[in-house]
Amino acid sequence: MERRKKVCTNCGQKLWLKEFYIVGRWRMGKCKDCVREEKRQEYARNRKKPDGIFKDAGTGLLMEHKGCSTRILWTDYMIERLKRHYSTTKNEELSVMLGVSPRTLIRKARELGLEKDKDWMREHSRNNCKTMRILNKCRGNSGQFKKGVRSNPAGEFKPKGTLNESFLNP
Repeated sequence: MERRKKVCTNCGQKLWLKEFYIVGRWRMGKCKDCVREEKRQEYARNRKKPDGIFKDAGTGLLMEHKGCSTRILWTDYMIERLKRHYSTTKNEELSVMLGVSPRTLIRKARELGLEKDKDWMREHSRNNCKTMRILNKCRGNSGQFKKGVRSNPAGEFKPKGTLNESFLNP
């Protein structure tokens, strides 16, 4: 009869085994009532934040909590910098400057109807192409297919009706 009772490690009461949760093959050291109370306290500590504005401890940004969502609160200063620099600055650089992620930055720019300057984009694209040409030249890669050169004959398409035997028998 004594084996059917167990002492709770939290409250010290001697209770029936059915008063303890089973984890795997073993019973927990704490009784069900103590576990429930711990869960209530944990929920109370971590429950939903009240609606309003607060400063995020990790990023230092002002955040707005409304309903079930938390968003960055864009200040007038941040919006003014975004409008001034968005058209002629890389998104990665601007996101570091404002302290937000590139994805957040792009969403806000779309919301404000901002677009990149077409001439700046063209020049930026040309610079990227020049850089890639130089890198390919250094690596010995022309970057183009050469007429008549078969780089991978086994991987090429075969005429209709022809089966590739190596494909059928690996």
